[in-house]
Amino acid sequence: MRGDNDNPDVGAEGPFFPSTRAVFLPTVVIVSGYAAAFASLWFFGRGEGALARLCLLVLAVGGPFLVAHAVLRRFTVRIDVMPHAVYAHTGFPRNAPEEIPYALIRRLTLRQGPVGRLTGSGTLVFEIAGGTSIAVADLARPHHALRVIGRLIDDAARGFVPAAAPAEPGERRSIFQR
Repeated sequence: MRGDNDNPDVGAEGPFFPSTRAVFLPTVVIVSGYAAAFASLWFFGRGEGALARLCLLVLAVGGPFLVAHAVLRRFTVRIDVMPHAVYAHTGFPRNAPEEIPYALIRRLTLRQGPVGRLTGSGTLVFEIAGGTSIAVADLARPHHALRVIGRLIDDAARGFVPAAAPAEPGERRSIFQR
């Protein structure tokens, strides 16, 4: 730690992590699909053919790589909320976090497709001054992360960034555009 600004924002309820279901769902679907294809080929007497060998090859070689990739994504994606900035860890294969000061965030959006709605996950997209975009995918509780970070963006726009700002009742602020 380098100082007071490097401590997590206590009022933000900690860092935001990825959804385990969202990270592992593609692996489960792919492995299940190839296993079902191999089982049906075996059941209909085609278990010795080239297509069955391809299914076995994908299950034996691709399956472990897909599982390893999902595990690495699960443990490397997160958003750390600090009093002065957000640290966006976009995950494997990148290991260095992106430091994004609140004052530089021009727009914060949430992308959530059908699978995201099913698993309760989403992608937060930070649009930075200068046109750069940083996306953190597969976050669990993305709406909560959007509210917390949006509150801190609004506080930074006013020129005051408290460690844990209490929300005033009845106050409505836009967090989607600057």
